[in-house]
Order: sequence, then C-alpha cells, then structure tokens
Amino acid sequence: MLVLIDDAGFGNPSTFGGPINTPNYTRMAEAGLHYNRFHVTALCSPTRAALLTGRNNHTVGFGSVGEFSSGFPGYTATVPRDCTPWPRTLAENGYSTAAFGKWHLTPDGQQGPAGPFERWPNGWGFDYFYGFLGGDAGQWDPCLAENQKIIGTPAAFYDKDNPYYLPDAMADKTVEWLHGVRGQDARKPFFVYFSTGCSHAPHHVAPQWADKYRGKFDQGWDRLREETFARQKELGVIPADAELTPRDAAFPAWDSVPGKLKAYYARQMEVYAGYSENADYNVGRVIDAIDELGELDDTLIIWIWGDNGASMEGTITGSFNEMTMQNGIPLTDEMQLQLAERYGGIGAWGGQMMDPHYSAAWAWAGNTPFQWGKQVGSRLGGTRNPMVIHWPARITEGGALRSHFTHAIDVGPTILDIAGIPAPSHVDGIGQEPLHGVTFADSLTDAAAPERHTQQYFETMGNRAMYKDGWWLAVKTKRIPWVITPDALRPYAPGVWDPDADPAELYYLPDDFTQAKDLAADHPGKVAELRELFWAEAEKYKALPLLATLSAFFGILPPIPDAAPVEYRGDVQNIMSGMIPRIYNHSYTISAELLVPAEGAEGVIVAEADHLGGFSLWVADGKLTHTYSMMGVFIYRQQADEPLPSGEVTVRMEFAADAPTPATGGEVTLYINDRTVGKGRMDHTVPIRFSAYAGMDIGRDNGGVVDLSYADKKPFAFTGTIKKVTFDVKPHPAAQDEEALHAAAHHGRAAHALAQ
Repeated sequence: MLVLIDDAGFGNPSTFGGPINTPNYTRMAEAGLHYNRFHVTALCSPTRAALLTGRNNHTVGFGSVGEFSSGFPGYTATVPRDCTPWPRTLAENGYSTAAFGKWHLTPDGQQGPAGPFERWPNGWGFDYFYGFLGGDAGQWDPCLAENQKIIGTPAAFYDKDNPYYLPDAMADKTVEWLHGVRGQDARKPFFVYFSTGCSHAPHHVAPQWADKYRGKFDQGWDRLREETFARQKELGVIPADAELTPRDAAFPAWDSVPGKLKAYYARQMEVYAGYSENADYNVGRVIDAIDELGELDDTLIIWIWGDNGASMEGTITGSFNEMTMQNGIPLTDEMQLQLAERYGGIGAWGGQMMDPHYSAAWAWAGNTPFQWGKQVGSRLGGTRNPMVIHWPARITEGGALRSHFTHAIDVGPTILDIAGIPAPSHVDGIGQEPLHGVTFADSLTDAAAPERHTQQYFETMGNRAMYKDGWWLAVKTKRIPWVITPDALRPYAPGVWDPDADPAELYYLPDDFTQAKDLAADHPGKVAELRELFWAEAEKYKALPLLATLSAFFGILPPIPDAAPVEYRGDVQNIMSGMIPRIYNHSYTISAELLVPAEGAEGVIVAEADHLGGFSLWVADGKLTHTYSMMGVFIYRQQADEPLPSGEVTVRMEFAADAPTPATGGEVTLYINDRTVGKGRMDHTVPIRFSAYAGMDIGRDNGGVVDLSYADKKPFAFTGTIKKVTFDVKPHPAAQDEEALHAAAHHGRAAHALAQ
C-alpha cells in the first residue's frame, strides 16, 4: 500500500513534531520506520509522475502539472512509451492493482469519453480506479471518475442527513475493493495506491474536525514554528544541533496582523488541521481493514506525507475561494473576510459554501524547520517530506529513524526489489529507459545500509538545486511563488533572463539539516562544480529549457484553435472544467433547441461549475434566466420579461464583449425564437477558469449549483426536452486582437498550472 498525502509539509503531522494530530501515521511509525530525508519534486504532478514511473519527472514529460503542457519534450504531460509505469509491471506479474483519490496525470483535454485512456489510471497499470483526474476536487461535491468513465458528483451528495464526503468514500471504496479481491482469491498479492485530495485546497472538512483545534493557532505562525521545532527535537526526527531557519521578508510577522483579523487567520489553520487529521483517520480505516484480513504483518505500507511542501498559493491573505488567485483577482484580507461573510462567515470556512485556502504564512509554518515550500525546488521546504514505512514481517526495529537520502523515484525500484520482480527491458516491444531511482530496501532492516542515492537534480519553475554527496547547491529565482503577474514574470523572458546570474547558495547537509548555513562564499569551487553538474543533468533528463512551463507568457504558443461551434446533444453531463468551450474573454452565444410541454417547463438548460465561479442558463417560473458568477465576487443575473411558449422553442443567450481583453465586461441579451426578451450587463467576467474541478452539465446542474436560489431543488433537471445546446465563440475581427486573446488564454492556463 502506497499512501500519498497532498500539499503538506514536513512540520505538519504530529508524528514529525507538527501540530496536527496524526495517530495512525504515528502508529505506523512506531511499529515501523521514520525517514527524515525523503525528497519530492516541489510540485504535484511531477512528483506523482516520478513516483509511479521510477524516473525523473522531466524525462517522463512532467516538468509541470497535468493541466498544462508546453510542447517541449520534458513538459508534454505525456509519458513516453519507453518509460512504462511500474504499477503495470506489478499488474502483469500477478498483482491486483487499484488507485483511489487524486490522479493529476491526465492532460486537461483528454478527460472525457473520447480519451485517449492510456493516460488515465487504467492505462498506467491499475485494474481499478475511483477518484478524480485533475489537480484538486471539492471534498463535498467532486466530479469523479471510475475506471474509464466520468461519473460526476455522487448521488449521496444530495442526501441532507448523511452528506457525501470524498475522504470517507475513498476509504469505503478501498475496503470494498480489498474485500472483493479477497473474496475471489485469498492469496493473490495486491497493490493499493491511496492518494488523498487532502490537504490540497479547497480545504473542506466537517466542523467537528476543525473545532478540535479551536484556539490552538491563536499564537500565530511565528510561534507555531518555534513550538513545532522544539517538538521535532524532542522526538528526534531532526538532529539536536539543527537550526530553525528565519522567516523570509515575503511572509508577514504574526505581530503585524491587525488584531481584528487574527481570528480569521487562525480559523484558516484550524480547518486545515482538521482536514488533515481526517485524512489520517481515513487512511487508518484502510489499514484496519487490512489488519482485519489478517494481512497487516505481510503488507508493506509506504506512507508519504506530502507530494511537495505545503502550498503557499493561498497568497498572504488566504482566500474564501482558491480560484481568485488563479484568476488574478486582487483581494485584501479584509475583502476576503467580507466575502467569506457572504457565504456564512469564518464559522462556515471548510463547509460546502466556500472553496478555501489558507495563508501562505501557515504553509511556511507547516514546512518547519525549512525555508519556503511548494514550487521552490531549491529549498527543502519544497522538496523534503516525511515518509513512514511499516512492514512487521521484516522491520524489527520499530520506531527507528532512517536518514538515508531517498527520493520519489526510489519508491518503485524498492517495491519491485522487495516483490522480486525485475524492471522490464521491453514493454510492448519497446525498449525501456532504465529506472532512474535506486532501491533502498536494505535500509528497512539495516540502519547502517549504504546510502545508494548520492546525486539528484531538482527543478521546478526555474527554482533548482543539485545534490551530490551531501552538498546541496540552491538557486532560487526572485519570483515569489504566489505572484504570477506580467511584471513578476517579465524578467524571465528568453534573452532577458540569465539563469547563471541568479545568486547561488551552498549547503553541506550532513552538518546542516535545515539549510541554515550558506557556504557559497567559502567554497566557490564547489559551487562551480555543482552548477556545471546541474546543467549536465538538466540536459540529460530533459529539464531544458528552464521555465518551459511558462513559455506561453513569453509568446511561445500553439496555433489558434478552431472557433467552430460546439454542439451537445441530449443529456451530456460532467464535462470537465478544462474541456468546456473557451468562452473566456470573447463574445459568445449559448443557444438551445427545446421542446416545452403545454404546462410549461423549469430547470437548468446548461450549467458550468457553481456559485463560486460559473454560469447557468435556466428557467424559473417559466422565464429564461442567465446567472453568471465572477468567482463569487460579483454575481450577475438577467431574466426574460415573458415566459417561454410551449412547443418547439429556440432560446439564446448572447454575450457581446466590450473589448478583446482579459476579464472584459460586456452586454447580455436573451432571445426566444430570435426575439429579444431581456437584457443586462456584466462589468467583469472570469478571465482564466471558473473552477479547478466542477464540471459542466446539459439539462441539470450537478454538484454545487451556480444560482443559490435553486439550491433546494438541485440538480434542478430541466422538465422539458433539450434537443441540442450550441456554444458559438466569436473571434474578434482584428487578427491581432484574436492573437492577443489566444496569448491571454494560455497565460491563464499557465497561471492555473502554477497553482496546482
């Protein structure tokens, strides 16, 4: 069983000194081993690709996340066929295999019924999959996939007495799968990949979990780091001589936070902690099920707490809606608090009405004792996470610490080594790239086992590092991870940025566990040696060109897509958010051919996402209505001044953009049978993306709804007949305008990728 927690830091779980109660993680560690020098790639998809292929992430096309590819070999979001994922090797050597939860390895445009499915979990060697394909999901109303089908929001979401909660369902489904396997074959070995959506935003959890932590973060992030650091030393998970790294100026001091806002900030962390403890609880439920089968002693459990450091993408303020940052909406902390009040107040933070993210300063505290966090591949705050391994049949030194340098690419080779299965030289007749990772299986039983992984490059968004024999060269760009404005990115354009001019820092980790002592000035020769080695490794493993993830910002774009109308016939549901027609920043129309019964009709004709960002064309009291949520900040509604006639009816919503610019305002006109029946204005529109996870539906509004006035009727299915819904996105007359919008759209996709 391989467990992966999402967007979490070294200093989060209590097992490693953090403030979040993780009794099941501790239970595994006390009967197994703590690894305190395990490394990841500082970003979600790249770590997952490295973990499940045993190769460096750029080599397998994941220099960035699954939602975004740039066309450069290391950034295609497509695993080459000479790098077959090792779960397939297990499956073809007699294992039952299943994956549950977050996937994040399928490109945006391939998450539908047309596939191709080799980039879905089944194509990676998993017999069964239940979870979500993208970078995050609402825990209350996810848009789920099962095997090769998008199944959308579960029916249990509509049960008011016993609402659906994804972490609970993941555990239920995993236990159900295990019982089914054992019901058929009592001896067949299994491999379970259990990858939680927690603790990635949105931070969703029931109040009883968050309320356990009331008042426990009132001291703020600075003091929290000091408390965590002290506990880490008491537990022995960091060396006694380790130094606590200082707060960077990018993060405010807790004492500088206005008193009236401290409760708002503290609640953010309370919810995050409860969310994380719940994840520990649900992993524990699966472990208990394995124990009840009598197989816990013989089951190797590898549990990694974080696929990168804790996420700083909530910006300094945190947010009631994680997507406001990605859409470039500037909101102060007081504005965030006011908007949170609109959706229930800070007491509702974590519930179904918000998609919250916490302040970057809480993430920094969660990465104690290290600097920085997610996206920062040069620092241990982004690249080092706790790992616990439990295997009573072989591990006899329960509770011991291992400080071997290990990396995500080592997990697959270690599992294959223990299983006694060699990595294949050919798959489907194609010669295979050798695994880049190395086994650390001997460290499970021998604390003195040699450290086999002695050299490793790191690169994420231009932040890079080179590790060799204890030395760590760190080179960070000046960009703050949560700032993706044109001004912030302009210095990194081709021909402008000289990466070798970035300041380099040098650390000797055997003597400096936390990267607290920069030795670059004392060892210029070592700096030069490691810098040269980094460039050689970057070329070898296809990490070049650096910043290829951001190529769209620098004018390197695919061709302008075909603007032909998109038609949906019948009851099409759960169109993933990255696959809806690209209406952003354009004039467009949505038309529908309807059959309205004599008694009239009501319900949703088409809806995308929900009240925190989305649109709905629907009928209320017989009248055609259009609702548009600009990320929950501005809500616009237009309604016809007369009801729909019966019989065959064509309705249309037409948006005329003011200008070919991102977030353009514009005029809305509603038509029935080509006759104007209503008008209105939208001063602001969504420039990049409505949602990270919620889908678009024809004939209903699945999951969270766009217009809260019909929430009690959800999914509010249309009671007439929908023959066809057509989206027609209008290109702008001036070619240069269309090119500018095309560039803006890809800038937005890159911005979204940065926050995943």
